[in-house]
Amino acid sequence: MVGEQIVESVPVAPANNLGEIIKSLVDSYSDRDNVAPANIYEDKKIFPSFRSGPLQEYRDKASFCYKRLNVLLEGEDHIRLKHKIWQWMEKHPDFQREPEAPNLERTRELANKRHHLLWQQKFFDVNEYLNTPYLMLAFGQAIFSYDFSFSVKFSLSNGMFPSTLLTNGTGRLGKYIAKISDDRILGAYALTEIAHGTNANGMRTRATYDVKSQEFIIHTPDFEAAKCWVGNLGKTCTHAIVYAQLYVPDDKHQGLNAFLVPIRDELTLLPLPGVTVGDLGEKIGLNGIDNGFVMFNQYRIPKANLLSKTGDIDAQGNYNSPIKDQRKRLGASLGALSTGRVNITAITYVALSKAVCIATRYSASRRQFGPPDSNEEWPVIEYQSQQYRLMPHLTAVIALRVVSLWIGKKNMDMMMRGMMGEDTSREGMEIHAISSALKPYATWAARDGIQECREACGGHGYLRASGLGDLRNDNDANCTYEGENNTLIQQASNWLISLRRNNANFVEASPLETVAFLKDMNVILQTRGQEQNAGQALDVHNLLKALNWLTAWSLDTAVKRFEQLQSDGKDAFETRNNIQVFAAQKLSIIYAERTSYYVFYKFVTNLPASPEQQVLLKVLSFYGANLIIKYSSLFYQGGYFLNSSQIELYQQGILGLLSVLKNEAIALVDAIAPTDFILNSPLGMSDGNVYHHLQRAIVSTPGVYERPYWWRDVTYKTYLERAKL
Repeated sequence: MVGEQIVESVPVAPANNLGEIIKSLVDSYSDRDNVAPANIYEDKKIFPSFRSGPLQEYRDKASFCYKRLNVLLEGEDHIRLKHKIWQWMEKHPDFQREPEAPNLERTRELANKRHHLLWQQKFFDVNEYLNTPYLMLAFGQAIFSYDFSFSVKFSLSNGMFPSTLLTNGTGRLGKYIAKISDDRILGAYALTEIAHGTNANGMRTRATYDVKSQEFIIHTPDFEAAKCWVGNLGKTCTHAIVYAQLYVPDDKHQGLNAFLVPIRDELTLLPLPGVTVGDLGEKIGLNGIDNGFVMFNQYRIPKANLLSKTGDIDAQGNYNSPIKDQRKRLGASLGALSTGRVNITAITYVALSKAVCIATRYSASRRQFGPPDSNEEWPVIEYQSQQYRLMPHLTAVIALRVVSLWIGKKNMDMMMRGMMGEDTSREGMEIHAISSALKPYATWAARDGIQECREACGGHGYLRASGLGDLRNDNDANCTYEGENNTLIQQASNWLISLRRNNANFVEASPLETVAFLKDMNVILQTRGQEQNAGQALDVHNLLKALNWLTAWSLDTAVKRFEQLQSDGKDAFETRNNIQVFAAQKLSIIYAERTSYYVFYKFVTNLPASPEQQVLLKVLSFYGANLIIKYSSLFYQGGYFLNSSQIELYQQGILGLLSVLKNEAIALVDAIAPTDFILNSPLGMSDGNVYHHLQRAIVSTPGVYERPYWWRDVTYKTYLERAKL
């Protein structure tokens, strides 16, 4: 973990032919005759009337319009595109749900078929993309909301694979770009090895340049060096971007480089000679993805297949690179991983939002117990304990909605400006740092939130039909790929600590404003909590002040720990290792949480006054106060709180908000929920008729009323007893 080398990713501007691959990805959508109403609020396909049911009581209590809140959170173009995709899926026979869990082979088949169907459909053209590139964020939300497996498959082959070729390759690989555009080859991204993941420099797959044949010889020395966990590699990919240690004549090592390597015959899908490729088998989740392993036996590929944007060789094997520092060169080569972390933040929003929608609607429909003098049972959302199970996750997911769109747009802006030749290195470093913190924060928030939602639905939540188990299992991989969370957060803390220790200008280092406030760090460290009542404690400005202090204090504490270890004679490796627990790891997560609050805070406070802004202010207050409660020990340890009663103000404020937000909860969920077809849970349907939908789900299970074929194994003793008579 800490002992493994962490490579900092430096984004590289995409090649000028980016438009060609985007055009192949998002060409014009054919259904132009079905014109949607100009006023989105009148579009019944996007905002249909809710059927009557138990949830209407809570919809009537809401103080705001859920449609307007949806538009505020996402924007009209975003909403229209995702609903267009959802409507297409709902009508398409190959996107209909199967009544029971398919076996592994069928799961793979469905993911592959849906991947190609989506590719062929093409929902918007290149001009629309260039004018509104943020629509790609809506496209991602739409497909991941349906199913993670086929969406990951699509994203790897039609996103990460071609974008890496464009970013790190050159025009000589144009024929492969054309084949991707024509859906004739399917790609994979092969970095991790059996014995090495985070420590990229420790990888042992080798690429040796042969001057005589003008080829690279790719070789795997043993099974520990086999490329593994590669999505699409197990059964379906034809080509992979393979990272290998490059050796030129005289056995001179030139570091880890990327190569485009054919894996299977494009016609027969059989492995090519010299390639041993296999499937890793069934996983906890995401089983539509055929993760695999591959080994190469003196396998030859053309010289042109080196992805040469960060370094190339001439015919004699002389290596040249515009980036002289090998570590920075590797970081540039792995730039796709930074974008991957940004995208995972958005993916986890999808998973958590679906879970929160299911559990909240279920809680407002499910009735249990009630006052002794009443003949009616209460919906369980009326109980304070259930409210406090749900509201932290509901408010967090709305914050995550805002911050995931924010970081996605910032990353796209950087890429587009990089294409125009602008220097985006400062933005690149900050996006690398904040995405390295946001990805762990978001995936852990989803992990914990989905589990709580599952438990909040009681026994019914344990049914596979509820959808919560699949959400939990599919999200689990997000905690590991594109950087294992506990290791990944070190990159954020390393950046923060280096800024402080080098007396950096925080404003100049932070064009995204995630640490610009630390320009006043010494003043911030002297502030103390002055709130006198719950209203002041939950004031959104005061909450930001408290989180600013918490971030500054955590950074100051980590730096002091770092410098103490160095003065004790520890080297850089030992110092980095020994500041993690109670210092660096906590710093990174606090940095992510404070950034999430700040981005949400700016979004809400800049809205015009409206009922929607008012409810978002309450959501923001609850979200921020819950963070204060979470870190109450640090506020006392650092001296921000001076007496024991101060934390009680936040507790009082949270309890007060619970009774308010439970009446807003269903409308808040309506503002972020996908359609019933996409949500696909009898517990979370928009009408709240849980038992009707639950009955239909249960009785439609194949074999529900049938005697098992092995029934004699149950009754054999009775059979033997009767046989004696």
